[in-house]
Amino acid sequence: MATIPPEKAPKPGLNIYGFASVNPYKLSIAAEELSITYNYISVDMSKGENFSEWFASINPNGRMPALIHVKEDGTSVTVFESGACLLYIASEFDKEYKISYPVGTPGYWTQLSWLSWQIAGYGPAMGQACYFNRYAPQPEPFGARRYTAESRRLNHVLDKQLSTSPFIAGDRLTVADIAIFIFAYSATWAGVNINEFPHVKAWLDKLVQRPGFQKGLQIPVPYMFSDEAVCNPDAQEPYNNMRKYAAQMIKGTTDKWAADVVPVPSDHANY
Repeated sequence: MATIPPEKAPKPGLNIYGFASVNPYKLSIAAEELSITYNYISVDMSKGENFSEWFASINPNGRMPALIHVKEDGTSVTVFESGACLLYIASEFDKEYKISYPVGTPGYWTQLSWLSWQIAGYGPAMGQACYFNRYAPQPEPFGARRYTAESRRLNHVLDKQLSTSPFIAGDRLTVADIAIFIFAYSATWAGVNINEFPHVKAWLDKLVQRPGFQKGLQIPVPYMFSDEAVCNPDAQEPYNNMRKYAAQMIKGTTDKWAADVVPVPSDHANY
């Protein structure tokens, strides 16, 4: 196993490995909601640290967030992928059920269903909408239309759920709210007008007033992808630079792994 550089090595307690992108903010919000003392370790994607051997020992997929929990007895647990990390934080630190339901209860399964919905559907759709609307190196009209439409459909599903429930999984904040929040909070960047969905908008406005959310959105730097931030006409230089960098990075990864589509007999029947 590769040795983690001393400045990136985990300390006793909860260590969050992240970067100023969307998913890592889920963990800082969860930790702040629970008032956990944690060590935030920034992984510099611009220098390729996420693809280094030492980070691969934490997350073989080279993505963030990840965490290492160094326990009092000296043992440690490593977890990667945001949904798994949120469930781990709830399991280890949420003994009073401030952001979760007890395992095995109906509320727990509702929470897990909506967390899975975010991981499997909402996040990927909003992420692809972001790619085609903001990061693609050249216009891709059908891709943009397809994923913006799917993002709107999923926000409609979310709006219906929040029309009957104060929080996504019932009567309390859960990890499902935290996971879904960060994408809904970035709706404009994905190309979606969140005001179309009044129950989602009211829920967002409620969550963003919580001290834990406010603090978590500042770690490691103030969150860049809120509607207010991305629409500020006086602060567009970072977004212009980010879009150029991300377009080049994503294109480079795509070119590295691109290959001819494996053919099947029905090919071109839809054209």
